[in-house]
Amino acid sequence: MLAMTHLGWTSLLQFVLLAPQAFAESAGPSVPAVPMLRGSSRGLAELPSCTEKPNFHLARASWCGEQKEPVACSKDSDSPNPIWDCHLQADAWCSLGGSPCAWPTEAAGAPAREVSADWNQNSQGSPTRFVTWNLYVFTLAGRIYPVVDELLRMQPEIAAIPEMWHEKGAILDRLNQMSGNVWAFATGGATEQFNDADILYRSDKWEHIASDLVPFSAGRAINWAALRRKSDGYSLIASGTHPLCCQGDYVITEAVDFVTKTLGEVQNRHPYPIVLMGDLNTGYFQPSQQLLRQGHVDAFGRHWQIPMTFTDAWAELHPGNPDPSTINDDPVRLDYVYFQKTPFSVGQSIVQSQIWPRAAGSDHRAVSGDVVLSR
Repeated sequence: MLAMTHLGWTSLLQFVLLAPQAFAESAGPSVPAVPMLRGSSRGLAELPSCTEKPNFHLARASWCGEQKEPVACSKDSDSPNPIWDCHLQADAWCSLGGSPCAWPTEAAGAPAREVSADWNQNSQGSPTRFVTWNLYVFTLAGRIYPVVDELLRMQPEIAAIPEMWHEKGAILDRLNQMSGNVWAFATGGATEQFNDADILYRSDKWEHIASDLVPFSAGRAINWAALRRKSDGYSLIASGTHPLCCQGDYVITEAVDFVTKTLGEVQNRHPYPIVLMGDLNTGYFQPSQQLLRQGHVDAFGRHWQIPMTFTDAWAELHPGNPDPSTINDDPVRLDYVYFQKTPFSVGQSIVQSQIWPRAAGSDHRAVSGDVVLSR
């Protein structure tokens, strides 16, 4: 009796285990699984189209740029940080307030601002991309590969990289391993001894003329590199800095005063227009940033005046949203690409500016500015 009972339970168990397989076989060939999104029960095919979401036109025109990836994360128009997360694969997470949507294949490119027909089609008429990206120094040594992957995805010609110390060599080696020997860092100055923003550039397109580092308060410094474009001889000064964090805007205003006067001295020796980039640790509306844009400001009980003015690449193209978050989900912008306006001008045609999604373990979003360089 016990043996029969055991046999009966064994048969029942076999039926329970094999029945789904038999049913599937009888139902016809299996259908491949739909890729599932991380943190979601929906597959890629079930996502709503990004074209139905608020601000899609802004995402396509600027925030997401020339997106080829299948997913973006839309945000509500009244969100504290309405900028979408872009260039995402199906296994990505959305940042706070984001909702995944399917990026349409027909919207693969962002319409660029028209460039004057006077420009020919060689490198003189093509926009040049500048990027600033704070890599977040903690744990950076273990994130070299994803950092390089992100740099290659953004494809800057010239970049300023704050919070990078002895990892610089490993990042450069990996960049050149992945894309050929076409990248270099400006080598002037003791860049591993100060909290600064190293200048990275495409050495196949740009020739190094001179570079240096000039320290200022609290172990901070301004990096600069005079570079000459190989195709036509156009020359500029790329600069990067990273003032002290979390002490209010007065120390940033002091830093801006020092940095611009230092760059003015550099410009006397190398009479080229300046691109200023970096994590400036302050918001768009603060006096220090007004000083950069206007050349003068009354703040902190005194009048400040600097020898040059700049155009903020992002704010120039997004006047209705000049101060979006570039760190975590904090409601403030810290990272900037500035093109000199006076007394020298980098160029009048700012074609595109993007705030990229957080990537590679950094707490900052990269900011890019694309400009047609003109004498």
